[in-house]
Amino acid sequence: MKQSISLVLSGGAARGLAHIGVIEELEKQGLEIKSIAGNSMGAFIGAMYVMGKMEEYKEWIIKLDKIDVFNLIDFTLSSQGLIKGDRVFNKMKTFFPDKNIEDLEIPYVAVAADITNMKEIVFDSGSIYDAVRASISIPTVFMPVKKNNSILVDGGVVNPIPLNRVKRTPKDILIASYVNANIPYDKSKLPKKVAKIKNIVYNRRIAKFKKKFNDIMPKNSNEKLNYFTLLNKSTSLLTHRLSVMNIEKYKPDILINISQHSAGTFDFFKAEELIEAGRLSARKTIEQYDKIMIENHKNIFSNHKNK
Repeated sequence: MKQSISLVLSGGAARGLAHIGVIEELEKQGLEIKSIAGNSMGAFIGAMYVMGKMEEYKEWIIKLDKIDVFNLIDFTLSSQGLIKGDRVFNKMKTFFPDKNIEDLEIPYVAVAADITNMKEIVFDSGSIYDAVRASISIPTVFMPVKKNNSILVDGGVVNPIPLNRVKRTPKDILIASYVNANIPYDKSKLPKKVAKIKNIVYNRRIAKFKKKFNDIMPKNSNEKLNYFTLLNKSTSLLTHRLSVMNIEKYKPDILINISQHSAGTFDFFKAEELIEAGRLSARKTIEQYDKIMIENHKNIFSNHKNK
């Protein structure tokens, strides 16, 4: 019988693609995912998995040298965010139809934050599209979701790694995949084919993005650009500290750490590299966990024998 697990996926923008590699490695190790909870990109990847479309999404996202992903970024002049997000979700709808969360075969939860009423919003029923759209609304980047009397943004504001929201099952193992860990990023351990960046493609896309970004920023905007960067770095620090507190409080059985230095917010061109990084981190962490469990069993047996 396979070991059942409850899986929690953190937010992390493009770094969240590493969750794909984590999930693939968990299944390769014979672990069975019985429930998933996620925030932001973790909610997005989790939705792809529970809808049975993660492999299809992976095949699409790793072809960034053939598909201009920046065309999916619908820039806006709104002061509420740089990106509308409509194009991304219209693309997501081509992978699977909308479905109510309560009708899924695998229990699923996404979290968001209601900044009007200052509270966490837990999506465990209703439209999975609505849940993911709200959960990925990174403040100042994606426009927030307005629903009734609420304004919903990225759940990282209140619960960046929702260990307390995942549905637990009897004798399961609680596993968390955290892609914002403050640890070094060792690219040298990745296969050379994966670690190599297609510089021509990268430079072309980054140049295009910077031009779009500069177009929507006010002229003489050096000071405001610094303000924008400061705001985002401050938000990242806040969510990291909240994550550390949650991990210490709810103590997952297995914590898979992926470095926050592995990719920037929009580095989706690194999909193949990030997926492999997630896979390697998961494999290493599970091996360490297995060694600890074996050693603990030996100690228990030895203590029992000596009595």
